[in-house]
Amino acid sequence: MERRRWSADDIAKLRSMARKFPTSTIAAELGRGHSATVMKAHQLRISLSLHTKRGSQRPTADNGAAGV
Repeated sequence: MERRRWSADDIAKLRSMARKFPTSTIAAELGRGHSATVMKAHQLRISLSLHTKRGSQRPTADNGAAGV
């Protein structure tokens, strides 16, 4: 299996999408696997945790999602 090098454009796209899109979406956009995307982000010290807006919460059973 041949590895494809990360180009400057790939890295720029990774940086611009980080914290805005799920890792699976970023990986698909870059044409790379989930693990390769996570590893490169780690090497570059880029957080892939999704950034949430202040005051907004993801629906959970505690805040009413079950009643929808």
